[in-house]
Amino acid sequence: MTAFYDDLEIRDPEIREQALMSALTSHVADAKVKTAYYAETLAAIDPAAITDRAALAHLPILRKSDLMTIQKRQPPFGGLTTVANGQLQHIFVSPGPIYDPEAVGGDPWRFARAIFAAGFALAT
Repeated sequence: MTAFYDDLEIRDPEIREQALMSALTSHVADAKVKTAYYAETLAAIDPAAITDRAALAHLPILRKSDLMTIQKRQPPFGGLTTVANGQLQHIFVSPGPIYDPEAVGGDPWRFARAIFAAGFALAT
């Protein structure tokens, strides 16, 4: 077992910040193009303008407390997924109910780095 999950974990904080901020524009653009919910919610947002934390702070927030209403309006996921239902590995139903899709892949929730940092060994 290594001391770090991967090389991304030990990047210089400035380099990490630059990488995250440079990816913002494409993430916002993808959300607008690939999901019905964000196409509507971000209609007035220019993805090219989202390049730093200050711009990120002006994006609308999706609150967990709103998920049930959003998902009821457009079942099952409220237009929030980019993966077709038949291509999901699991669909979790949590109390409320709130439907949580799980895509196929080794780390679909992107928790592996945090789990590793907490001291848990990851199965490969």
